[in-house]
Amino acid sequence: MAGSRLADSDLRRAHLNLIDSSRQFFELDSGARIDDAAGWLFGAGTASHPVISNAAFRRDDDLDAAELIERAQRFFSPLSRGFSVWVRTEQEEDRDLTAAAEEAGLKTVYGMPEMVLRERLEPVSPPPDVELSQLREPGHAPDFWRVAKAAYATNGFPPEVFAGYTRHEGLLAENVAAFVAYLAGEPVSIAMTIVSQGVAGIYWVGSVEAARGKGLGRTVTVAATNAGFDLGADIAALQASPMGEPIYLSLGYETAFEYQLMISPAP
Repeated sequence: MAGSRLADSDLRRAHLNLIDSSRQFFELDSGARIDDAAGWLFGAGTASHPVISNAAFRRDDDLDAAELIERAQRFFSPLSRGFSVWVRTEQEEDRDLTAAAEEAGLKTVYGMPEMVLRERLEPVSPPPDVELSQLREPGHAPDFWRVAKAAYATNGFPPEVFAGYTRHEGLLAENVAAFVAYLAGEPVSIAMTIVSQGVAGIYWVGSVEAARGKGLGRTVTVAATNAGFDLGADIAALQASPMGEPIYLSLGYETAFEYQLMISPAP
């Protein structure tokens, strides 16, 4: 658990929040295909990118791992898509999934630490020239995705990953709070929370390159985290990029375990 003092049940709730949240992201995509069952979630988005847009999750830890991989291959193969399987390393529940994925020829492309927080944060005021706004109208959602495209391009995510996110009402769901920071009227930084399983999942934290170094990542992360607690969560969780991890550690997030993204290439 790499230093986290959370119970195993809390870590499982954090994992399930990732799956629930991924389902909501697929629902934002007007071209997505979804297979959501008691034991798994498969989602194929508008884009062919094999990580975010095409992903497989095991929801039921007791589901046979080889069966999950086989079902995922049957789902994605007719679409001629590669896909990723999210595997929790250092967690007993996913040892069989790692072995089954390797046996099927999937390769690990990178890992991301799962980080958790047990209490709300001290509010952070944005810089004087920055306006922090919670997204409350569907018409403002394009500002959110505009920042995501620019910010995540530096992490290797092509812009088409976000192309299908046109069902903007999903960003206004009862369990969602999305934030956009504006600098001189231009959207420059974002973060959001999706609450499920009693967990505030923090997603899409990012800033455009020209606005980095101004403390905006910290500002929007705190806003999204506290909004999640306001929505009823008792813990917060996120998957950290190398750029974001130092910010989250400084805020008090703890590393619980690591996800490995294992990729199956397109057939």
